[in-house]
Amino acid sequence: MYGKRIGLGAWLACLTFVTASPALGQAQDDFARNGAYLGLAGSVGIFPEAEDDLDDVGGDVDTGLGLNARAGYRVHPHFAAEAEFEWVHSSIEFAGADVDFDTFVGTVNGKGFLLTGRFQPFAMIGIGGLGVDGEGDSGGDEGFAARFGGGIDIYITRNFYGALDASYVLPTGDVDDFDLVSIGWGFGYRF
Repeated sequence: MYGKRIGLGAWLACLTFVTASPALGQAQDDFARNGAYLGLAGSVGIFPEAEDDLDDVGGDVDTGLGLNARAGYRVHPHFAAEAEFEWVHSSIEFAGADVDFDTFVGTVNGKGFLLTGRFQPFAMIGIGGLGVDGEGDSGGDEGFAARFGGGIDIYITRNFYGALDASYVLPTGDVDDFDLVSIGWGFGYRF
């Protein structure tokens, strides 16, 4: 019971700081200004199709961990274009053996921001490619991919923001069994 009260108190203190701090009290339009940005995030990767396929034969795909980097440009208060690269490392457990693999996803995304204040929820859609490189795999496999998702950017200062997002990567070709649900958290810098 006390833990919930302490958590609620800490959350209210952070909310009060964010909304009342003079250093953070920039005009609402300032957070949605045109300009370039960079972001870096950690990510968790889930592979639903590969998991379903391996469940049928007694195997398992571990939840992967990775990194995500993006560079973009805000062209309008409600729209941005960005390039995103994501790497996720995971492993497959089958017949008593573990095989590590890496996925590499590169997409060009369009982002639409619903709000332009300190809290900026967004939706995104992108196109690009996905590659899978397995342990002992000489060349890896790759294919076209589309990315669909959304999230929120939360501005800490005029230039720094925290980011949470979730996206679904739908690949084709030789890697169509490696569709990816990516959940990311990180920080960004607006120039």
